[in-house]
Formats: sequence, structure tokens, C-alpha cells
Amino acid sequence: MIDGHHVVKKPKSQMLVFLLMCVCLTAFPAEPGFVRLAGPHPDDPLQAQLFQLDNGLQVYLSVNRERPRFFAEIAVRAGSKNDPPEVTGLAHYMEHLLFKGSQRLGTVDYKKEEAHLKRIESLYEEHFATKEVDKRREIYNEITRESTAAAAYAVPNEFDQLYRAMGAREINAHTWHEEVVYKIDLPINCLENWAIIESDRFAQPVFRLFQTELETVYEEMNRALDDKDRSIQYAVNAQLFKVHPYGQQPTLGHVEHLKNPSIKRLNEFYRTWYTPNNMAIFISGDIDIERTMAMIARYCGAWEPRPVPEKKTWEEPALKEREEVRVQYRAEPFVLLAFRTAPRLHEDAEALLMLDMVLDNAVAGLINLNLNQAQRVRESGSFPMPMNDYGVQYLYGVPKEGQSLEEVERLLLEQVELVKQGKIDDWLIPAIINDYKKREKTAFESDSARVGMMRDSWIGLEPWDHAFRSLQRMESVTRDDVIRVANTYFSDGYIAGFREDAPHDPPIVEKPPLPEISIDAGKQSTFAQEIMNRPLETIAPHFLQPGTDFQKITDPSGITLYHAPNALNDVFSLSIVTDYGTRQDGRMAIAGRLLDRTGTVAMDPSTLRIAWYTLGTDFSAVAGDNQFSIALTGLDEHFGPSLALLNDMLENPKTDEETLEELKRIILVQREDAKKDPETLSAALVDYNRHGQDSPWLRMLPADAVRNLTAEELQEALRSALGCRHYLLYSGTLSPVEVLEQYKTHRLHTEILAEPPQYQSLPVRAPETTEIYFL
Repeated sequence: MIDGHHVVKKPKSQMLVFLLMCVCLTAFPAEPGFVRLAGPHPDDPLQAQLFQLDNGLQVYLSVNRERPRFFAEIAVRAGSKNDPPEVTGLAHYMEHLLFKGSQRLGTVDYKKEEAHLKRIESLYEEHFATKEVDKRREIYNEITRESTAAAAYAVPNEFDQLYRAMGAREINAHTWHEEVVYKIDLPINCLENWAIIESDRFAQPVFRLFQTELETVYEEMNRALDDKDRSIQYAVNAQLFKVHPYGQQPTLGHVEHLKNPSIKRLNEFYRTWYTPNNMAIFISGDIDIERTMAMIARYCGAWEPRPVPEKKTWEEPALKEREEVRVQYRAEPFVLLAFRTAPRLHEDAEALLMLDMVLDNAVAGLINLNLNQAQRVRESGSFPMPMNDYGVQYLYGVPKEGQSLEEVERLLLEQVELVKQGKIDDWLIPAIINDYKKREKTAFESDSARVGMMRDSWIGLEPWDHAFRSLQRMESVTRDDVIRVANTYFSDGYIAGFREDAPHDPPIVEKPPLPEISIDAGKQSTFAQEIMNRPLETIAPHFLQPGTDFQKITDPSGITLYHAPNALNDVFSLSIVTDYGTRQDGRMAIAGRLLDRTGTVAMDPSTLRIAWYTLGTDFSAVAGDNQFSIALTGLDEHFGPSLALLNDMLENPKTDEETLEELKRIILVQREDAKKDPETLSAALVDYNRHGQDSPWLRMLPADAVRNLTAEELQEALRSALGCRHYLLYSGTLSPVEVLEQYKTHRLHTEILAEPPQYQSLPVRAPETTEIYFL
């Protein structure tokens, strides 16, 4: 079953009300309470329409009829950058507390609860200002007593429960330097309920259950302090931005500030920044623009605007030389280089983005070919981080066994030097543009991606007619532009961050003692009951119909094609799937990885990757437990050439021994590093508990077997997999006949496909008593 939009007819009385509403809405252009700011524009791929309510709240809307749902975000232009330096972490705290309800939601009696909440706020201020340990403990005990009393009226998690009862698929939020964003995905018939709930949420929030929420935030901070990637990122950013909050105020806040929270400061943050003239709503989905704006104006137009503080500026001193920072963590060594670049709306923004893709586009960038494909490092790449005040370009790398961090740094800088010297092949920039177009088309199939583009433009103070023309500006970037920005921003002044594989002792945020609070799970607020009792239009499900929504065609040779047309764009997606995975042949996992490093008789691996990239086709191969699949995604005009290239790759593979030996070394080192990673160890322990000696971790090829593998053995495994009966999953603009003809023209030589080996399921243990595992 997939989503479809069909509203079942209502009784005449309800239909009359609906028609009267539609008549009222025909006066849309003169609707009081908001004005249209922009759109729709013929060049805008989202056909977005922008509005502003009288209170300053901005609204971005985009229609997408793919499913009877909508994805919405409400953004506040205030993130960790806006935290007071003496009380960091407020923006992130606020993100958590905006899920605790309001004066109507999350409580069964706010009037009785309010007295306790006011007392709790007052006590936290005393606690905040007190330094003497015994006095702080005494105040905290009083906070606990008041929290217990207040909890008698609270309905924990009612916000989440209400939305989940309405069919929400995502209830989330994030905090970053410039913003806090609240997001949700709901059925389209819940749009008005969403507007009612969110209006209430932001107009009169209540920071209840604060004491227990502190435990959640403390746990998040402890995980961050013991995270291998964040440890190096924080250290590098602190050195890169010695003045600006980008480096001096982590999103989660400083430990000493988290230990001494203040509800008063949180209320001040809310009053300062959570005002409609500093907020925006973004929606993409199966919406009616006029009805949606009428709802938003009706329910959110009453939010009272307040003056927003003037924008602060921070002046960072120029980096004149290389600066090094080192951290320790029991994990694979890691190098992170950071160069300070230009902010989001700078005239060099597109050239810098192009520079990043020249270095690393995941397929045929300089780093991809010269370092990863050549296996000169274990892993490497680059990524940009454009922000409102400054930008950053990061380069990263993981050394091979026995390789120094300094050598990885040197190899990364060599790739930048190639750009600075103009050593960029003529085919690369046009290929990047082609790839950029394809990825943009694919992204716009998703409501969340559409909303993300609109939100980013607003957060970045970017006019929408500038934002949706990003592709045009990218197309105007020249080779000389890339060389110029490389020489401008990649100077001798940068941060070199090294993470060494050594013992680390992260600080721990000790959780305060929490009371045992008795919660009646059956409680529900009157407001939640009212929402759930509101009548909704019925959305009839649309079930996939063979012959209408998709076609299934079986070829006499044993190939089955599942074909679904793509009505959105000219991007195709093809998966070649065979029921032959790692449980049928343990070599398949490594065979799939080798395929990504294989060349052909006519092309070495780098040339092959360039061929994929110039076609604009993504190639991947994945070996699962009982399946092996090859996936291609690209433009339909290149479907045939893509299959021809795949066929050449599978029919005429060529792998040199050095490449295979290096891959085997990387795999074995990764296994050793996995033994140091808590999350990997936890996953392995769960699987061992579930499957015992049949755990997938214990069924992997032993180290000696990996060392003894040959290229011919791995290619034999691939031939065995693809020689079995398999099926194709295709979505695109080509007809089923065209797809099959192209595939049969270019597929492997096997005429009659064999039956795949038997499916192998893992036995699941059924412990007779409670078991506790320690590692």
C-alpha cells in the first residue's frame, strides 16, 4: 500500500459547510491578516509562495501532490550563537522544553500546577545564585518536593502522544548555530489540528517537568563528550573561532553552565527570540495554498510580536599560520583540517561550493581519485559549512595502518595545491554541474528536502528569488573562479586537528538525584481530548494496482521487471537484485567492496569512476544477508550507456593485486577499530544475545580467510550471484519494453539463469530466564 489522495464524499450538511468555507476563501487576495511577499515564479522548481502575517511571521508554502501528507517546520532565528556567553546551552534547552506542552496541553489542571511551577522557577534562581554546597543541596531538595507536587497535574509526553495518534511520522527538532527548528510530518487532513496545536505551543509554553528533562540533556551531553567525532570537531572549531560563538559556544552548552540551570534565563530567551517577527513556517505537501494560509492566519495571527535585538558581530583575527590541536580517543586516528572561508551570501559562495566538489564529489573528485581510489589513505574527503557570519571548509582523512597523521595532512593539502595550480581536468566542472542538476531533481521529490531548502534560505537571510537560482549561479562558475577562491582562502593559516588513538578521560556531567514520580498514564488534558474529537475529512487509501501503478513482466530467460513510471522528472532508478547474499557465500561482502575499486580491461579504476561521473550515473553494490543488489541512478537519456558501462565492468573486470591486498588490510584494520567503538560493540552484543553462535558477527569470514582471498575468487562469487535468477526494479520515463531491451542488450552473457540457493534465516534464541550480558 502507498499513500494516495482521495477524499470520501461527506454528508450534504457537512458538504454545505465546506462549500460555504470555499466561498469565503474566494476573497483570498483581500484576506486580512497577511500579505503575499513573493511567488510563484516560473523559474522556481518548488513553485513556492511566500507570505507574511501582520505580526511579522513569515510563511513559505510549496505544493507537492505525491502523497496525502504535509511536512512542516517552524523555525526560530536564534541558535547557540544567541546564547548569553555566561549561560550557554539555552537554545538547546528551549528545543527540549517546547515539547512539554502549554497551559492547555500536558496538564490536567494548570491553575493548580502553576503555583508549584512558579515556586520551582524561584528555587532554581536561588540555586543558580548560591555557591555554598550544603545550601545548594537544601534548595535542590526543596525543588524535588515541589517537582513531585507539580507532577501530579502533568501529563508527560502528551505532545508526542497526541501527534502520534494523529498519524505523525516524524516529530523532531534540531538546534544549530543560527536556529532552532521544530518539524513534523502529518496526514493532510490534520493540517488544521496542527495549526491549532502549534499556535498554542508557541503562544503559551510551559516549562514543566524541568527537573527530569535536565537528566535527558545531561545524558545527551555525556554522549557528546564521549563521542569520537565531536571531540575533534569541538577542538578544531574552538581553535578556528577564538572569538565567535561558532567556536566558543557549543550547541549543547558548556558543562559548568548545564550544571547550574536557570528557568528565569530560559524564559528571558523565549521572550527575546520566540516572537513571530523572528520566526517562520515552512510547509510542503498536498496542500491548498489559500486554505492553508487562512488557517495559519486564523491561529497564528494572534501571536504578539516583540522587538528583536540588533544583530551582533564578532571579529575573528586572521589566521596567519598553521595551528595544531590534538585530542585523544580510543578509536581510529583521524585528521581534520579547517580553513576559514566566506559566509553564506558572499559572492564567492558558489565558487567555494564548486571547489569542495572538485575536491570531493564522492566519485571523481581529486580526493576521491588520488587518495581513496588509489588507497593512499584508508578514508578521506571534504565538506563545507557555510554559515551566516563565516564559512568553513573541512578536509578529513583516516590513515592506513602504520601511516602517520602528518602524512595524511600532507596528502590532503596536495589535493588543494593541485587546484591552486589549476590542475583541473576540463571534463570535471561540467560533470559536477550535471551531477548537481540530477541531485537537485531527486531531492525535490521529498517534502522534507523542499522544506529544508526554503528554511535554509530564510535562516541565511537569503531572498527566495536568489535561493532558487542557485543552479544558475553554479552553472556560471568557471575554472578560473575555482582556482581564484582556492588561492584566496586556502592560505598558510588553517587549523590541523589530530585525533590520536590513545586513552581519553572525558568529563562527566553528574546527574542529580531524581525523585520517583508517580504518573497516571491514563490521564489526558481537556485540550488533547478536544483535538482528538474534532471531525476530520477521510483520506481513502490508494492501493498499488498492477497494470496501473506498476507492471510486472517476466522474461523467458528468468528476469523479472517491476516497472513504475516516474512522472516527476527524468531521473531513473534501477536496482538489479538477486537472492544471493553473504549467508549463501561469505565472500559477497568483500566482493561488493572490491567492485567499487575494480577497473576493466580498457579502463583503470580511476578512469572508470570518471566515466560514471561524466554520465551523471551513481553506481553502488551492496551485499545483504540473503540478497545482493546493484543500484544505478541517473538521467534516462544515459540509461543505455550506463548499462553498457556496467556490463563492461562485470564482464571484463581487472583488479591488480596491490589494490586487493590494500582492501584486505583496510577491512582487517576496520575490524580491529570496531572493537574499540562502544556502539558497534553494543550492536554485536545484541545480535549475540538474539542469535548466539549464529550471530552475523561470528559468521563473517575469519581474518585468515580474508587474507587468502584472490581477485578471481571474488569475481567468481559475483558471477555466481548474477548468474542466478534475479529481478529488476525500475522507475523512470522509459517504457517496460525499452528497459528490458536495453538490459538484455547489455546484461551478462548467461542465457538461462539458475535458481538461487535456499534462503537462510538465523535461528532466534528464546532464553528461559532473564539474561544480562556484560562486555
